[in-house]
Amino acid sequence: AQDRASQAAEQYAGRAEALQGTIRDWRRARFDAGEAQIALLLSNSRRLLGWVFATALVALVLIGPVSLMLLRSVVGRLAGIGEAMLRLARNDTSVAVPPADTQDEIADMARSVAVFKSNAITLLDQRERLTRLNAWLDIALNNMARGLSMFDARDRLVLCNATYQQMYAMPEPLTRQGTAIGEILAHRRALTTAVDVANARVSANLAEPGADELEEMIARRQRASVTQRMANGRIIAIEFEPLAEGGWVAVHQDVTAERQADERIARLARHDTLTGLVNRRVFNEEIERRAMLAGRAGFALISIDLDRFKEVNDTLGHPAGDALLQAVALRLAAVTRKTDLIARLGGDEFAIIEAEAETRADAAMLAARIIAAIGEPFAIAGETVSVGASVGIALVGGGETIAADVLLGQADLALYEAKAAGRGVARFFEPQLRDRAVARRQLEHDLSVALERGEFRLVYQPILSLAKGTISSCEALIRWQHPERGLVSPMDFIPLAESTGLIGAIGAWALETACRAALAWPDQVRVAVNLSGAQFDQRNVAADVVAALAATGLPPRRLELEVTETVMLSNSPATLEALHRLRDLGIAIALDDFGTGYASLSYLKSFPFDKLKIDQSFVRDLPNRTVSVAIVQAVTNLAHSLDMRAVAEGVETVEHLERVRAAGCDELQGYLFSRPVGEQEIVRVIADLNKSRDSLVAAAG
Repeated sequence: AQDRASQAAEQYAGRAEALQGTIRDWRRARFDAGEAQIALLLSNSRRLLGWVFATALVALVLIGPVSLMLLRSVVGRLAGIGEAMLRLARNDTSVAVPPADTQDEIADMARSVAVFKSNAITLLDQRERLTRLNAWLDIALNNMARGLSMFDARDRLVLCNATYQQMYAMPEPLTRQGTAIGEILAHRRALTTAVDVANARVSANLAEPGADELEEMIARRQRASVTQRMANGRIIAIEFEPLAEGGWVAVHQDVTAERQADERIARLARHDTLTGLVNRRVFNEEIERRAMLAGRAGFALISIDLDRFKEVNDTLGHPAGDALLQAVALRLAAVTRKTDLIARLGGDEFAIIEAEAETRADAAMLAARIIAAIGEPFAIAGETVSVGASVGIALVGGGETIAADVLLGQADLALYEAKAAGRGVARFFEPQLRDRAVARRQLEHDLSVALERGEFRLVYQPILSLAKGTISSCEALIRWQHPERGLVSPMDFIPLAESTGLIGAIGAWALETACRAALAWPDQVRVAVNLSGAQFDQRNVAADVVAALAATGLPPRRLELEVTETVMLSNSPATLEALHRLRDLGIAIALDDFGTGYASLSYLKSFPFDKLKIDQSFVRDLPNRTVSVAIVQAVTNLAHSLDMRAVAEGVETVEHLERVRAAGCDELQGYLFSRPVGEQEIVRVIADLNKSRDSLVAAAG
């Protein structure tokens, strides 16, 4: 086997060697053929190059000038296009683009440049408009009354206006675009004392961790309203509006003036603007709250009304009256405790809730302090002013519940009782006062329809002239004949008519009725009609008098008007003008009940009365009191010195007659001559008294 293998290997080696020889011969033949071909190619190339060179030389000689002309044309067009592109790149849109009237590549380039120029013109125009718009926007933003700030999705400043910068005293670095909100809030936090979110008060200390409501609001990316209270007292309202792309915008408005106005309005709604005390509304709410609390300590409701306040207003003017009310408020505060609540209910009405006053003694002590404090003189407008206080008290015991309106009604009833008792006193509510109030309301109702039903009538009392011994005038006195009550005293219904405003209509009726009745009397007898001070306040008295004279035809000289000192208290230009107008018509004016009210010689100086009527209380005391004699004598002398007649009222006896005649009185009035009688009877009484004048004068002598 080994021999056979060796033999096979030798055979294979021989064949391989023969094959390799064959391959070498083939490769040598191929190399020789290639070299021959390369030599041929080189020879041909040299010949071709010669021909090409010769041809090119001939072509250059033949077409050179034409090529130069074409090249120059192409280069010129390309230069024009290049120049146009260069100038367009410098935003010079006035450059002319080379024409593109051929169909070659250079023409395409020219057309492209023309399109580029058109686009450049459009873009430059838009940029100019955008620049102007941005300038206008800057002007608008920086002149806005509100601050504006805008932040991107990463809470970095995009823009803010000048108002925003000024509002928060922002340093310039914090107003740059890209400033983080955290840096801005850190600056603002130092200026802020409190934050209200959605109008609800929250933590005032923004420096505490987690207390920065602004950062929480920003993180939530929800629409919100925030109010910041700044350390300098300003109040900033912020409207937060998230943007769709993740950023947000905030509008800041200084609402200090509005909030202060709101606070003032709220205070005005709850406080009296003149005195600073709580008003009726707040006082009623507090009464309601306290009155409905069962099981708590009792309290007292004290109602206060100033006495003679109207005199101050009328004599010194409303500014003095306002100053007096302010002074009264201070004195009330001085005599009460901090737990008590003082209110001005209106006009000269005050009220106090005295806390924990369960007994009459507690409330009485406070009432006494109030009366004493207000009774002390006030220095107002350079004048010394004296007023008083009437006090009504209603008590609520511990554990007792009562409706506020009921309690107020009780205090008012007690106050009304205090006024009726002579003023300057205090009265407690008693159950029987309610019964009187019911009766008074019924009387008010009856009085309101009495004139319409013809329930009023006039009676007349003659006035005797001592010098002539005859009746000089008759005073008209009103009576109310109630269908159920009978004859109601003027002392009961006249004050009621004055307080309810009915006195005007009643007085006008009395004027016309009295003037009409006097037409049946002798021509020398005048009729005297009383005028209430309330009539001057509520109506045009002069017009009523003129209307009565015109309706009846009574001459003005036959009419006398009697006014009391309360009418003269106001000393108002309107009242004095009305009295002067009436006197100029020939109507006599008498000052009634002189010396019983607020007698002052200034009344006599302000108006020239025709008569002074001495009140009957002085005349009746003449036989028993020497001081009354002195008063009657003094008033008579005063009247004569001022060219007025002195009239003595209440002459009921011959002794009265002797005394007033001795004092020098000019006219007399009283039961000695006649009681007040009706319209039909007074005609007879006048005639009888004129006949018996000699006996009356003789009796006096």
